[in-house]
Amino acid sequence: MASLLVALAVAMACDSPASAPTDASADDPHRIFVVHSYSAEFSWTRQLHEGIIQGLAQKGLIRDRDYQVQTFEMDTRITFTSPQQIEQRATEALDALRAFGPDLLFVTDDVALEHVAVRYTQESPDAPLPTVFAGANIDPTIYAPIDSLDEPGGTITGALERIPHTQAFATAERLFPDAARVVILADAGPGAAAVRTAFQRDDQAAAVRPFEVLDFLLLETFEEWKRAVVDYQDTADLIAVVNFHQLRDASGAIVPPADVIDWMVAENTLPELGLVADWARDGILVAVGNSGLKTGTYVGALGADILNGADPATMPIVDPKQTDTNFNLARARSLGIDFAASELAEADAVFETIGGR
Repeated sequence: MASLLVALAVAMACDSPASAPTDASADDPHRIFVVHSYSAEFSWTRQLHEGIIQGLAQKGLIRDRDYQVQTFEMDTRITFTSPQQIEQRATEALDALRAFGPDLLFVTDDVALEHVAVRYTQESPDAPLPTVFAGANIDPTIYAPIDSLDEPGGTITGALERIPHTQAFATAERLFPDAARVVILADAGPGAAAVRTAFQRDDQAAAVRPFEVLDFLLLETFEEWKRAVVDYQDTADLIAVVNFHQLRDASGAIVPPADVIDWMVAENTLPELGLVADWARDGILVAVGNSGLKTGTYVGALGADILNGADPATMPIVDPKQTDTNFNLARARSLGIDFAASELAEADAVFETIGGR
């Protein structure tokens, strides 16, 4: 697994506008620009990128034969996190985009959607660029270039990211039948407030929930996270985790996600339910959430359709509901939990280590 991730990261880093198509019959290959809000260090980003390439291939478009691709990683989850840094990274991405002159733009997650795709559309109305986004937690119709979800009306379409609470809670109810109360934790990074608002709206609309939700906390610092986990040891039966990648230490620096997981493994005695599928890779006990690979494949296919003549103005923006259920057996052993063989057989992935360690 580690070698695969390294290979994907290297492949992303090697994207270059100078690469020539290997098929001499391709006189004018498409030019595709990809802007990731985060970096290849983040497994969600790697999987989205791989999925985009797969989605294009499913529609018959082969890299270096039918298209050239260049990638820009904004790295706004770990390194460039302040508003000023985000704007600077967006400017650098836009400069690279304009120098490359793409036929199609992909952007992943909310930061790149707002600060690159929407900004480009507003700054360059005379040079329209078809754009496909993935991983939008915020309602994208708040942006002027997008008229509605059903009919975007402009050059931007894509895929929403909605946390599959119902599916995740149903899985947790089956795995932990004695659990009755859950607390939901999230860092206070971009999109977190929108995730909480969507959950609260869905929770009010639901007739019955399998768990009593004690709270949905947005936490700025690692110390706040630690206090919340400790405080709920006696009152919650389950801890649900939305994200943990933008918790800050006392100096304001981002705490490495591996440090958060290591502390959780050492100090938390409650089962954890990740609400992003890949958190099980990091060390969360079980995770039910959106699949980066499947979502990337979905939007890659949308992009291929646009290159083949489809109009993004009429392509609905939807939640593709591409989910995975993953387990971490190293974490299960540390908690003394055994999962049924039938559950593991049905899982999309089962990890044997904590964060690859």
